[in-house]
Amino acid sequence: MNWLDTDHRYGPLSRALHWSMALLVLLMLVSDWWMEGFEGLGEAAAMTLHQSIGVTLLALLALRLAWRAVNCGRPTPPAHWRLAARLGHLFLYALLLLIPLSGLLAAWGSGEGVTLFGAPLIAAGAEIEWLEEAFEETHEVLANLLWFVIVGHVLAALAHQWWLGERSLQRMS
Repeated sequence: MNWLDTDHRYGPLSRALHWSMALLVLLMLVSDWWMEGFEGLGEAAAMTLHQSIGVTLLALLALRLAWRAVNCGRPTPPAHWRLAARLGHLFLYALLLLIPLSGLLAAWGSGEGVTLFGAPLIAAGAEIEWLEEAFEETHEVLANLLWFVIVGHVLAALAHQWWLGERSLQRMS
């Protein structure tokens, strides 16, 4: 089995990272809605899960970027789409980095700390109100922006598949 990407298809590791991150990102984006419904003990458990998935996404992003750096092949879009594809991916990766970092900083500012599936990652400490407020707002704005980037990413993949006939979906599935 060839683990590397080729000019015509993404390899199994690239596909696994793509789809697992896509699923976790969507779970994180919708978790904002269901987390607001929890009160008391359930709220803390929901936040622990939210933080844990966010930290996992950050680790997967690091793995994905490292794999992308050493993986020589990669399907390339036609020349006239190449700049748009690069900018779109750069923006997506930037958001996937900045959203968890802003969440970590907001949690640190809250003084409550951060756990990774129950294990302390950032210890609880003193509240730093301005840090919490600034990065909580940043976290929310960036997450809302991610919705638009995801819609653009999906629409671009569908346009390449159905309108331009470039088999984009087969390369990643």
